[in-house]
Amino acid sequence: MQPVHEWHAAPLPADEAKRLQLLRSLELLDTPKEEVFDRVTRVVTELLQVPIALVSLVDEHRQWFKSRIGLDVCETARDVSFCAHALHSERLLLVEDSHDDARFAGNPLVTGAPHIRFYAGVPLRSSHGLVLGTLCAIDTKPRTLSASLQGALCDLAATVEREIVQREAARETRALQEADRRKLRLSESRFHTIFQQTPTAKAIVDLDGRFVEVNPKLCEITGYSADELVTMTFQQITEEADLPADLQLVAELLDGARKTYTLEKRYRRRDGEPVWIELSVALIRDDCGLPLHFVSVMHDITSRKHSEQVMRDYGQELERRVLERTCELTSSRATLQTITDNLPVLIAHVDAGLRYRFNNQVYREVFGVEPAALRGKAVCDVIGAATFERCLPYFRRVLAGERVTHEDIVYESAPGRIWNATYIPDFRRDEVAGFYIMSQDITETKRRENQMRSEAMLDALTGLPNRRALAEQLALCVEAARIEHVPFALFFLDLDGFKSVNDQHGHDAGDSLLRQVAARLKKTTRAGDLVCRLAGDEFVLLARGISSASACSRIAQDICRAIGRPFALGYAEAQLGTSVGIAMCAGGFDTSADAILGDADRAMYEAKRKGRNGFRFASVLTDAASAINNYRQEIFTMQN
Repeated sequence: MQPVHEWHAAPLPADEAKRLQLLRSLELLDTPKEEVFDRVTRVVTELLQVPIALVSLVDEHRQWFKSRIGLDVCETARDVSFCAHALHSERLLLVEDSHDDARFAGNPLVTGAPHIRFYAGVPLRSSHGLVLGTLCAIDTKPRTLSASLQGALCDLAATVEREIVQREAARETRALQEADRRKLRLSESRFHTIFQQTPTAKAIVDLDGRFVEVNPKLCEITGYSADELVTMTFQQITEEADLPADLQLVAELLDGARKTYTLEKRYRRRDGEPVWIELSVALIRDDCGLPLHFVSVMHDITSRKHSEQVMRDYGQELERRVLERTCELTSSRATLQTITDNLPVLIAHVDAGLRYRFNNQVYREVFGVEPAALRGKAVCDVIGAATFERCLPYFRRVLAGERVTHEDIVYESAPGRIWNATYIPDFRRDEVAGFYIMSQDITETKRRENQMRSEAMLDALTGLPNRRALAEQLALCVEAARIEHVPFALFFLDLDGFKSVNDQHGHDAGDSLLRQVAARLKKTTRAGDLVCRLAGDEFVLLARGISSASACSRIAQDICRAIGRPFALGYAEAQLGTSVGIAMCAGGFDTSADAILGDADRAMYEAKRKGRNGFRFASVLTDAASAINNYRQEIFTMQN
């Protein structure tokens, strides 16, 4: 007579109602697959060598799999799930042989498909400690799990937890943002309550950086009391190495170059320990546009930074293991192919003659060639002659025994994608027999970097290049003039009458007027000239290749006439003028960008003193040319 095995459903957690409410609010259940979770389960199956790995979320009646490897079904009943038991585990639920565990011996998932014998599940907790599900590894045969692999599984679970906590934080942030939109309708007492009880750190900071008001969360993060913090500045508790970037962004807020900024930096706690925060800052201005104070929101991201470091360490460890496996499995190409085909990177083995010995399936996607057909082919014939020439110096270095990283590679067969390759020497009996290539697609990363740089160089109101862009281009012009004798001219413009128009018609009309001025300046100047807005109603024109004062005079006259025409402001018109200061830099002239800009600025003020809506040259011309152009300036000023 066969023994009858029983199984026991897991009891409900004490905080079941709160746990289910949070799980539903995160909008993770019954959603499509996501790479951020699938990447972790793939690493679990490879690291623990198990056939099944799951990210399981346990709701009221079932366990649903947000990510699954090795299992066809997307959910099972909660009362038969191992993960329901893992909800009660502090760190890790480990079942080395389900047949020997009374809780699971008769479980349908043990006696039937998928025939679970081994289970290791790590609880996935929210930021408030509520267990939402597990990261688990499953095998169909009993086994043990070393302490190091248990730790690795827990670390991988921490990365999944981080993603869930980030979504929880995003949900809280959206709720806080909605509350902020209603703040104008709330009383002062209501605002004070939200400020003090919000789960994120907040502070009101004056223009000198001193804390005016802080909430309890900021005190918790920094270890200082509220009374201590209001006697201090943010500069005092910021790590010295992180302070310059913070101060630069503060200066840009005050200059009007940006409205808000977000920065990751470190505070030094009262006990001396560093803590990573994500800082978001906005500058509050009065009705006249004058700065009042800063509002700062801080999130403690120390755990996230630690998890990112753990992931980087594991990435390096996995890279090392992949390379070790590549050496060990040279005689078993099918196994090697299976492993590398599931990695989203180009992987190849090249011999000392620069011919391919192995390629994974990603080569078919990028180069349109079956990997097996590439074996024995010259690298030059596959990636193209131009790309090969750019890569050749790196190939020589790796064949000399050096591990090399090659950035910004563009293959001719995929011109829209950018790659970052690592070349690792293949040592055989202390000699380099070839090398391994691991190439990652960094197109999206580069696009984001270029977009951020482009946005940082533009004036938000007019769309013209800003002061930072001018400084960069002016430095290049000064260098070209000094070394290559390429002349240029700098025109410093200040609008005459803008303040009265702004005061009479309002700031919106003033903003519209500045945009119209920018459009006229771009239309009036040459295509290759750089028109910038410095700040307020100050503009600068940088004209390359201008070597004569008469040409500068014609450009200045065109600008004055263009700005002198009436501007439409709704049902009204506005009349402006512009005072222009001109500084010329001839080839071989030894000066600095600041000096040229200062000369043009002083010449502009001289033009204002001479009657406005005119132009003046800085004192860099010959006596004869200066006399002629001074005469032209006087005539033009009288005519206008």
